[in-house]
Amino acid sequence: MRTYFVKQGVFLLLLTLIFLLMPGICFAEDITVELIWKFPEPKWLEIEIQQGVYELKYNKLSLSLGVSESFKIGQSGLAEFLWKDNRLEILDEPAVKVSTEDKGIFRIREPGKDWISYRGNLIISKAGMNWKIYNTLDSEDYLKGVVPIEMSNAWAEKGFQALKAQAVAARTYLLKNTNSQGRITDSPNIHQAYWGRTVEGEASQAVEETKGEILVDVDNLQPISIFYSSHNGGYSEETQNVWQNYDPHYSSEPDQFSRGIGGYVDSWRFSIAADILGRSFGLAPIREVQLKKYSSGRVYEVKLLDWLGSEKSVSGGEFVRKFYPYNRSISRDSFLGRLFQEDYLLPNIINTNKLKFGFLSVSNQQAVGPVLSRLISSNDGLSAKPRQFGVYVFNGRGWGHGVGMSQWGAYNMSMEGYSYEEILLYYYKRSIIIKNSNK
Repeated sequence: MRTYFVKQGVFLLLLTLIFLLMPGICFAEDITVELIWKFPEPKWLEIEIQQGVYELKYNKLSLSLGVSESFKIGQSGLAEFLWKDNRLEILDEPAVKVSTEDKGIFRIREPGKDWISYRGNLIISKAGMNWKIYNTLDSEDYLKGVVPIEMSNAWAEKGFQALKAQAVAARTYLLKNTNSQGRITDSPNIHQAYWGRTVEGEASQAVEETKGEILVDVDNLQPISIFYSSHNGGYSEETQNVWQNYDPHYSSEPDQFSRGIGGYVDSWRFSIAADILGRSFGLAPIREVQLKKYSSGRVYEVKLLDWLGSEKSVSGGEFVRKFYPYNRSISRDSFLGRLFQEDYLLPNIINTNKLKFGFLSVSNQQAVGPVLSRLISSNDGLSAKPRQFGVYVFNGRGWGHGVGMSQWGAYNMSMEGYSYEEILLYYYKRSIIIKNSNK
């Protein structure tokens, strides 16, 4: 493995020397982030200045705000208003701007919720019945609110090179996904997760030490499309097996660095009663599950056959989404991805109560220990009475789509002494690292 990196390193050095003679790739110093992840449908907001001097603009007025000064905006009926210093003012236009020339920090919250701090400027405007919130700040400061969420500040001690790899990947992602208005969202369901100044910590140094560095294609020297996930289960995936579009920067191959690390995201299992599995897809209790897989082991089709002779086929993605633990904490019992296999436990084995199945147990007045015959699913616990059609157990590995950098794999590489350049070279094929000209 080290020989591979030495050869690739020489190749990378030659390409980098060539690229230094070429013009850099530019992107805007500032980025505007639409805050929808933590503020999906805000109707009332409170804003407070934490650092610097800000200018508050509304109703063609301009006020100066210093540290600890605050205001609120809200709505009542058909009117929008601003509340400051015990004074209520109707907003002629439903728009408020808070800007600074300093390295300012403000914080914002909805009533009864936690404060979230952000750097830079703030624009709040009305969209339908809710407010829309935009945070404009320096792109490098934006990354300081991304890297700790996509990885963790806690990784700095042993996984600092992984944090640096994440910083370069996140910066490249920003460049490729900013829209024509210079905007991106903070939502991990749409773009990268971003949580502002609140989460800044040790990972900020990783952003600073890679300032301006991005990944570009080795041939056309343009920024590549960036994908990464928490854990690839020990086997990376190709883009066309997830989104149908081929990308030469990604391959499907074993990843030794992503095995045996990551706790329950490395190895998980989800269990569900055969009748509940059938009901979930409009069928009778399931008697057989057939899986079609890619070479990586990821399931692309699930065929369900029930005891009444009916059958149904669904995509691997649809099958996982049916049982994914949305809006709940993940655990070793969660269904986390398409890299899985299944086992069927027959009813007579379950009812003997002799099968050792450590992660499912119940304690009550009648029984202590495994009671699989009463299992509904890993998500829904146990029923009051035994079920009669057996249990399916789906043993899986990894969390996420598996394309590109495996964050746990990157952490493992960092612990083994690999540099962030080597980590990026390992996960992003036919790419080199360059520094854009604005940074």
